Amino acid sequence: MVRGMVKQNRLSSIFWSIAVGVNGALLIFFLNALRLEGFFKRPVFLSAQNDPPLGTELPFALRSCLDSRKPLLLVAFGQCSECTVKDLNGWAVMLERWASEVKGIIVAKESEKALRELREKNGWKVPVIADEQGKILQRLNAYFLPRAYGFSPEGKLVWKQDSLAVTQLEAIRAVVEAVKGKEYARRVFDRKPAWAEALGKGAKGQDQNPALNWGGEQ
Repeated sequence: MVRGMVKQNRLSSIFWSIAVGVNGALLIFFLNALRLEGFFKRPVFLSAQNDPPLGTELPFALRSCLDSRKPLLLVAFGQCSECTVKDLNGWAVMLERWASEVKGIIVAKESEKALRELREKNGWKVPVIADEQGKILQRLNAYFLPRAYGFSPEGKLVWKQDSLAVTQLEAIRAVVEAVKGKEYARRVFDRKPAWAEALGKGAKGQDQNPALNWGGEQ
């Protein structure tokens, strides 16, 4: 009986040794796979506490995008998937519509080739800039995506999106307001813009409320 118990204990020890060895090998395998995929090199965005303060300079690589006549609205995106391309298109359309008030650019954690193909395919006029290594996004602390940032014509951070609930039009208005003031923003955004008048010219039964949200859903 004693011999049987000893034999059983030996078998149990061998079994657990094998199990621990297999699990250890699997863990090492997955860690190596993550390392090869660049997982541990990806920037980790923690919270709004890591945000750059207002007044921070626009990253040097983007300073050529500044326009001395209007503020710059930068929209940060991650890698392009079917869902993000839809969001990208919505932002591209809105930034084109309000190009008279803001200089819009999109920065995505994607290759230059992929973004060039998307821009050509969708006919975007807004500059789309590749940040494949995520260095610009990390500097901006883009801890949720997409996230919008407003800069003055001189390249100083004047506004940053603090919630996913902010709409495209609200972001555009906030940046214009931060640079040119509330009264200017009220005159511009609380009226029907020129592009909306052109689309609706001759149409009947249109809502004439001047405070209507002309951003619309994409």
